[in-house]
Amino acid sequence: MGADDSVAVSTGMSAVDYVVLIGLLGGSLFIGVYHAIFRKQKSTADYLVGGRSMPLLPTAISLLASYISAILILGVPAEFSYHGSALWEAMYSNIIAFPLVAYIFVPTFYRLKLTSAYEYLELRFDNYLIRLLASLTFAMQSMLYLGVVVFAPSIALHTVSGFPYWVSMVSIGLIGTFYTAIGGLRAVVWTDVLQGVLMLGGLVAIIAIGAFRIGGLSEAFRISGEHGRLDFLNFDPNPFLRHTTLICVIGGIFNTTATFGCHQTSVQRYCSTSTLKSAVWTMLLNIPLLTLMVSLGWIAGAVVFANYAECDPVLTGHIKNKDAIVPYFVLRYFSGTPGLVGLFVASLVSASLSSVSSLLNSMAAVVWQDFFSQLSYFSKKDEQAQLNITKALGFTFGFMMIGLGFLVSNMSGLIQTTFTLVGAIQGPLLGVFLIALFVPWANKYGAVVGMLCGHALSIWITYGALNLTAKPPYLPLSDQNCANEPWFESAYGTNKTISGHFPGARYTYTPVSPVQPDIEWPDKLYTISYMYYGALSCCVTMVIGFVISTLTACLVNTKPDVKLLHPLVWRFVVTEDEKKEKSNYGIKPKLDGPRDEKCNCSSYTLSSEL
Repeated sequence: MGADDSVAVSTGMSAVDYVVLIGLLGGSLFIGVYHAIFRKQKSTADYLVGGRSMPLLPTAISLLASYISAILILGVPAEFSYHGSALWEAMYSNIIAFPLVAYIFVPTFYRLKLTSAYEYLELRFDNYLIRLLASLTFAMQSMLYLGVVVFAPSIALHTVSGFPYWVSMVSIGLIGTFYTAIGGLRAVVWTDVLQGVLMLGGLVAIIAIGAFRIGGLSEAFRISGEHGRLDFLNFDPNPFLRHTTLICVIGGIFNTTATFGCHQTSVQRYCSTSTLKSAVWTMLLNIPLLTLMVSLGWIAGAVVFANYAECDPVLTGHIKNKDAIVPYFVLRYFSGTPGLVGLFVASLVSASLSSVSSLLNSMAAVVWQDFFSQLSYFSKKDEQAQLNITKALGFTFGFMMIGLGFLVSNMSGLIQTTFTLVGAIQGPLLGVFLIALFVPWANKYGAVVGMLCGHALSIWITYGALNLTAKPPYLPLSDQNCANEPWFESAYGTNKTISGHFPGARYTYTPVSPVQPDIEWPDKLYTISYMYYGALSCCVTMVIGFVISTLTACLVNTKPDVKLLHPLVWRFVVTEDEKKEKSNYGIKPKLDGPRDEKCNCSSYTLSSEL
């Protein structure tokens, strides 16, 4: 998207708005500087996992803030306004996905006390290559996602103030990079708490002011329903539809499990808490927290749409990017109160910074632990030198992130772009972790081949989908009531005509998104719902990994270390003789036991009774 893709409106931000924005952003910088000066990190472990002593509630909020970002505030209301509410039903999957994460991933990773989640794969398969592939997968997904996160608030800043996109992206990238690199995980967690409060405040303000203008929330939902925006409980099994209840729930389970279960940012959060119980509750608390925040985004979408239901700003030419509808709404109706626009922009930028800081910190952890620390030149350096290298990595990734912001600016829609990137790249990662935990005979051959095949499928489908010229069609839009809008008359005059035709309207327009044409095979494959990308690539990884591991079992003679398997399968791999002899498996695991230097994991033994 170029600099002309949305039209700046109204009078822009006032001096008070800029003061509010700068003041709130200064708070984030202050937290980073405070932890760099007064809470100095003494080691890379202190810098990357907060000394494994982070409190429960701030950690849970930080985990939430790491993933919702500005995409929630901009993308979700835009999705509702132009495509309807169907995607909200992905929230049903939270009830299944988060308990799965708490039961499958949290106990295993917490007990191992690893800095990098992907170190587990090397321990499990006794192979560095699979760890390397997983780390590269994480790095690739994180950098692309960061590009989306940095680009999102630039839409709002351009709309409300006319800032060039590149100025916004560079500014946000530099601020997030600075306080993350100098403050470490503690700075990231506490700034996430502040930024989470600002995000909540921004959404509530949109809902309150928008609902007041149209006569309440019930009126907003009535208008949305009349215009076909409320779409629930559609159980059509057709996988080529964009969103249905089944697609959202099934795709949501895989995407959420992958994101919160084996993604480095999540693992780093729940492993930074002081006890296993806190780690589990960090995950479970995100069921109500995430559902609440995302639902507020959809409610904000209903309110914004209801205000523009009869005079859509895309049709009138006020904006040409659907993701600009929220900042356009804010500027139109918030500008009468000094400082309110600045508060909204601050909440939006804070949402972006929360994800930027979390992912930069996680990427520094992975690259240090999985790459640099494996080289004797770096591993022999003292703690302070290692800490300085880790901080330098944070700065490096920050600059790369800014460059990728320009790349993703050409993709279509924040919501679809985000789910596409996360699902396509993270699906194979989830698959390889699941076979590692639940298939005792899974080996390095199956893991490597399965993961490569999963990635090949993801790349093939994603590339084909991005090359299709057809884009998701908009639901019906209207400009029938524009003649009664004073702001429309003042902007365009009484004789303004937009090319095209809209039956029954005073003004005419060019349809912004034609009905999507039927696509023939084999291109039809590329139209499968993007919500299924993660599920497909995960299943391919698991099936191929299972088959290859079975066929090559004779080539691997070593028995897997049972403490690297999930407790559910212990009873199938521990013999009665081993239990009687009280060998390596006879006692209940000690959750906070001393670390075994040889295997770099917690020293404990296991029992099939758990």
